[in-house]
Amino acid sequence: MKLTTEKNPSALSRQLIRPTLLVALLLACVLLTSLTGGALLPSAAAQQPPAVVVANAASFAQDGTVTADTLASAFGVFQTQNSQLYVANTTPLPTVLGGIRVTINGVDAALIFTSNSQVNFIVPGSTASGIATIVVTNSDNTTKTGQILIVSAAPGIFTTTSDGQGVAVAQTTNDGVNYINIANPNGTARDVDAGTRAQPNVLVLYVTGVRHAQAANPNDTNGVAEAVTITIQGVPSQVLYAGQQGGFAGLDQINVIIPPELAGLGSVKIKITVNSRTSNIVTMKLGGNQVPVRAQAIASGDVVSGALTADDQVQDAGDGSGDSFFFDAYRFHGTANTSIAVDLRSTQFDAALLLYRIDPANGNLSFLAFDDQFGGLGNGKGENNNSLLLMVLPSEADYAILVSTANEDPNGTGNYTVQLLVNSFSQINYGTNLSSPAISSSDLLSSAGDYLDAYWFFGTQGDNVRIKMTSTAFDSFLILHNNSGDEVAFDDNRGGGPSGVDAQIDKVLPATGIYIIIATPFEPARTGNYTLQLTRTSGFQGEGNAIESVQSSVPGRVWPGEAIGRDNRSERYGTRRVIRREQ
Repeated sequence: MKLTTEKNPSALSRQLIRPTLLVALLLACVLLTSLTGGALLPSAAAQQPPAVVVANAASFAQDGTVTADTLASAFGVFQTQNSQLYVANTTPLPTVLGGIRVTINGVDAALIFTSNSQVNFIVPGSTASGIATIVVTNSDNTTKTGQILIVSAAPGIFTTTSDGQGVAVAQTTNDGVNYINIANPNGTARDVDAGTRAQPNVLVLYVTGVRHAQAANPNDTNGVAEAVTITIQGVPSQVLYAGQQGGFAGLDQINVIIPPELAGLGSVKIKITVNSRTSNIVTMKLGGNQVPVRAQAIASGDVVSGALTADDQVQDAGDGSGDSFFFDAYRFHGTANTSIAVDLRSTQFDAALLLYRIDPANGNLSFLAFDDQFGGLGNGKGENNNSLLLMVLPSEADYAILVSTANEDPNGTGNYTVQLLVNSFSQINYGTNLSSPAISSSDLLSSAGDYLDAYWFFGTQGDNVRIKMTSTAFDSFLILHNNSGDEVAFDDNRGGGPSGVDAQIDKVLPATGIYIIIATPFEPARTGNYTLQLTRTSGFQGEGNAIESVQSSVPGRVWPGEAIGRDNRSERYGTRRVIRREQ
């Protein structure tokens, strides 16, 4: 049986909680004292704590914000009979447990668990929105008082660790009959099937603080689903039902379709947003095989116009942030030691290019290089957010260019153009002295109008490298990249010369591999002759010992690499994982 939005998930919800899961939920609600020891109370050294602190029983958000009919935990210094722990074992739940009584605005709350440091209860359904007073009456008739804020929605997700973190307490079903826990008996994550478009797998989450959300159609068969947004690893997911679970007092439930494109991602993050309030972030583990990335063929010289949209393929940042990025993919075949230039331009998003090698056996992608700023090379500074990726292919293989957005622009969309150029720059070696090259209108061109020449060489870790560019036609500028796109060094005027505008980079190479030299006037439409020298020295003398070499005689003339600190950003882009959508 396939679950659809037309099916009545609320009818199914009463069948979802099995005895083993009820035990897990009771543990999440009840057996927290041994884990926290009342640690949720504010530090007395920092401030005088209130007599009663209330937290969401699922998320443990300590802002005192809860909803009517929700499961909540009160922390303080209480007194039960004989200082024992008490767990409710009757239905309906008692209003006095171990000699403890809790009232909200004078109305008795149903109690689940009591101890000398923690009381778990259900906020009375009649409690009105706004500030409410909680009073805990001890077994010796002393009282402790606090305040809470009652709102329409304050979502929290139960977890197997009973602290609002880690693996969610949840089940999956692809037929509405069989339900599988997403956690192993020891609480660790197990592989979950992401399903398919034809046979979706539904994730059943057990939560608090959802049922009274302000929904457009709160009385229809999907509860308050239209008021609930769920993202799984940043990807919006279709909510089938959101509302009370029906089998356990104060417990809510959400049924959501797992996006099939997340298959094979492993641990992913789940977040609920209801009426602009967000839940704790929890996890699950998605197994399965990934389907191949859809890629359009591109050849050298092609200029392709496209658009990033919310319907495109997706990458997850892979760094724990939960950010995701839309992308289009372009495929080409390349040979070893072939240079390429990929030019990506957009006025609507912060552009990023990522290059991958395609595994011929399984279609998996291996990250090679990136660029997210070099295309903006302009009039003495970065003029825009376009990309220009220069790279030397390591082997004969099929490659994929991913057109996407920068880490600073997750889920960016908009129009773009992309162009691939093959054999766009040449190799040089140590000892090279180019005496008559020229910057000309046939050279590579940044989107801000700067012409540039590029060269590549192979270097060994620890090599003392000197690169010098001189010209009487323009103010020289040099940039040194590694083959992954990371900036290694750059220089404006350190080379001196008669006009003081020659560029020189002195650098001890940090790793063995291919390096790319970019030579440019760093000025739109400027052309002219120059010389370029690449030498390996036995060691730098005096000022040349500086690892970095950045100077400028022109006010405001600075490459953005100085601001970003050349911090191996390829490592950040290399963590991205493709969330592969079916066609």
